[in-house]
Amino acid sequence: MRFETRVGAAVIKKDPKLLRQEVTRVLGPLVAPVAGRRPKMGFRELLYFRLIASLQNEGVQIRTQDRSELYEVLGARKRHVGQWSRAGQKLQRAGEVPLTLDLGGITAGLRDALRHYYQGAAQVECRQDICSGQPVFKGTRIPVAQVVGLFRKGVPMIEIAEDYPGIGIKGLQYAEIRARMGNAPGRPVKDLELRYR
Repeated sequence: MRFETRVGAAVIKKDPKLLRQEVTRVLGPLVAPVAGRRPKMGFRELLYFRLIASLQNEGVQIRTQDRSELYEVLGARKRHVGQWSRAGQKLQRAGEVPLTLDLGGITAGLRDALRHYYQGAAQVECRQDICSGQPVFKGTRIPVAQVVGLFRKGVPMIEIAEDYPGIGIKGLQYAEIRARMGNAPGRPVKDLELRYR
């Protein structure tokens, strides 16, 4: 499965601009986008970005060359590139200071986040007879945009769940991820306007 940059960034809780910069500056020759389109990401690319973010949060800085090699080991399914090697869920870096990482936790966390997104997306429907075709949560008349707006305002999930008991936890997790995405590119959809003669 491939994801737009904004979807991948929302799932791993990063700024999409930073992901695009990393792709163009560091991974440029390794990621070949289709002409005229932004590159899409798969699970391995998201794993790479999540790993880089986790290492940075722990104070570990990785050089540009090491990042490219790390991406090749994770993204291209190569077992050994430069100083990096991978065997199953173990990632190792040789050198003056050897480094061994267990990818099990990061991989499981990323799978859970993607599962929340897709299971939540399955809880959304668009029907012309409900709210003029706006996306709503199944079995309700609650627009997804309304709940997303609450998350963007900083309302905690517990309060939203109390106010909207018809929305399950999967729907709320989906709305939380959508809130991190920002608005879709392009012109916003105009509200329905009713005219009487």
